[in-house]
Parts: sequence; C-alpha cells; structure tokens
Amino acid sequence: MKPFKLDNEPKITSGFTTPEGYFDSFNAKMLKQLKKEEPKVISIVSRRKSWYIAAAAVVAMLLSVPIYNNFSTASDNIDAVVLEDYLKNHVLISNDEIASLLDMEDLEKIRLDLNLEDQAVEDILLNNINLEQYIID
Repeated sequence: MKPFKLDNEPKITSGFTTPEGYFDSFNAKMLKQLKKEEPKVISIVSRRKSWYIAAAAVVAMLLSVPIYNNFSTASDNIDAVVLEDYLKNHVLISNDEIASLLDMEDLEKIRLDLNLEDQAVEDILLNNINLEQYIID
C-alpha cells in the first residue's frame, strides 16, 4: 500500500465563489425587490365570523336565563306529600327535634279544632271495652 499524507495531497476547491463586493450591495438589491406598499387584505369570512360569534353569544345568553329560572324555582317548591314521605322514611329525626324547629305560625296551622261535646266523649268511652288501654297510652 502506498503511504498517504494529508499535507502533500492536492485539495479540492469548492465550486461556489462569491463575487467581490456582493454583500456590500446586497441590502440595497433586496430592498428594491420588496414591494413598497402592500395592500391590506380583509377577508369577508373573517368579518362575518365575528358577527356569527356575537350572535351565538346572544343566543346562548337568551337561552341560559329561562333555563336558570326553571331549575332555580323548581328546587324551592317542596310538595307537602314529598316532605311527609321524607320525614316518615328518615326516622333519625325525632319528634322533639321536629317540635323544636316549628314556629308559632306553624303550630297555628297544625292546630285542629275539635268540637266534641261531653256527651259524645262519654258515649265513646262507655262503648269501648279497652278503656284502660286508652288511658295507659
């Protein structure tokens, strides 16, 4: 094999060379090629797009108000039957706790007017065999 030395071998030159003074006038050449004033382009679609977004926001607001009112008022009204069933099924609440939560107005609403005459009470007590049971209860 023949000895190979990097220093003695001829070097390959690149094929690209820049002319002298090329970069001195490069900036001026580029500015000539650029357009001086570019017209502003406004797309019709972008103009309509903003109107579509605004209309969608208005429709969303108009629909949200009735929906909010529907859900907020529905939860406030509690039916008496539903309340009674809830109290009946949840026996963790004692009668004393219920009585402590009632106001005077609530007690007036609950009060029953029983107009029983003495004769009617005596007839009921005489006709019942388990009189002692009623007294004990």
